[in-house]
Amino acid sequence: MTSKKNIISFPDNLNITLSGIDTMRLHEHGQAIFVHLSFDEKLSSIQSSFLINQILKKGMLDFQLTDFMFNRAKGFHGPFKSKLLKNSDFKKIDEDNFFESIHRIILKERKDTPLISEKHKDTFFEKIELMTKKNADFFILGKELSSEPKKFEHEWSHALTEYHEFLILNYSSNNIFCLLLAYD
Repeated sequence: MTSKKNIISFPDNLNITLSGIDTMRLHEHGQAIFVHLSFDEKLSSIQSSFLINQILKKGMLDFQLTDFMFNRAKGFHGPFKSKLLKNSDFKKIDEDNFFESIHRIILKERKDTPLISEKHKDTFFEKIELMTKKNADFFILGKELSSEPKKFEHEWSHALTEYHEFLILNYSSNNIFCLLLAYD
């Protein structure tokens, strides 16, 4: 028989609040979307895989995304079906890898697509730095868009040529930030 003191408890109802969504056009074919989630519980006391699983389970990041449209929509996680995502699709990366990935995506030359202006780039990185100050963990969604027309997960998938998603668990501010980068 085990003592009740030794039982690990998980919050039955993790109170996740969507605190804000901010969008930024990087140029005419690219956009950045910043999603801010807040919690009543201390993030540092909850395992990251459990947090990510709860965010997915509660549909906190369910939305449809095309060139100029970002709508909350149950069952859709950008270009993916929500039910096909799991917490193991988010791979933990270190801070250096996070910033290297962001720089590589933002500064990448794309066919028939303008480069990001210096002004937009500076504004974008100012926002990123605010989300990543102090004690944070970084995750990247390790799922890619299909390049085969018949393998798109849903009817909105074909509108995007690139999709990148990062989660930032900021323990200092007790917030989770989701950064979405989408190109059409």
